[in-house]
Amino acid sequence: MGWSPLMIRYLAFLFNFLCAVLGIATIVVNVIAIDQIAPKDQLILGLYIAVGSIVFLLSFYGCYGAIKESICVTWAYATSMLVMLIVSIVMLFVFRMHFEEDSITKLKQAFAKQTNTYDAMAEYQTQYQCCGIYKLKDYGDASITVPSSCYDQNDSPYKDGCLAKMETQYEELLKGPKIVGWMLMVIEIGAFTFATIMGVSLRNELRRSAY
Repeated sequence: MGWSPLMIRYLAFLFNFLCAVLGIATIVVNVIAIDQIAPKDQLILGLYIAVGSIVFLLSFYGCYGAIKESICVTWAYATSMLVMLIVSIVMLFVFRMHFEEDSITKLKQAFAKQTNTYDAMAEYQTQYQCCGIYKLKDYGDASITVPSSCYDQNDSPYKDGCLAKMETQYEELLKGPKIVGWMLMVIEIGAFTFATIMGVSLRNELRRSAY
């Protein structure tokens, strides 16, 4: 049994409303998280704030199309939401690559530059209070003297490796943005789907009225 035009419009309006809510949530969650991470990692969260803002504004456009039953507005909204859906998918992929898979690459590159006279790991070891990539023994295995950045104020060496510390901190700080990002993508799929269905329904009604 097919859906009635009224039900389609209600569902389209519902997903537009949810897009507005998720747009605001995306902005708020990422604004909170952006001040807690390193400046060089803030760009991707800034982009997510921009995505949330655009989706929030588009949701009003979609609601207007659903209320006014405008074919042009509905199709323009569906096209715009498809673009934002693609952007959200790309952002989730970039998010994962940047914060999850790039950590080990950064540490290995820094450790490769580590020498007895140059502490290339200092930036990470000081920030995360850690030592080596996996553990302090990494320096012994590489025949490199343990640098001063591996010690706390009491001259006790940090026991945890930097990779574990980085992953734990990122997981805690970015749990909210990650969850909201996935939820936004799902709602965008629903909004695009029902906007498209409504556009087809309105076009069919227009054709029938012409006969």
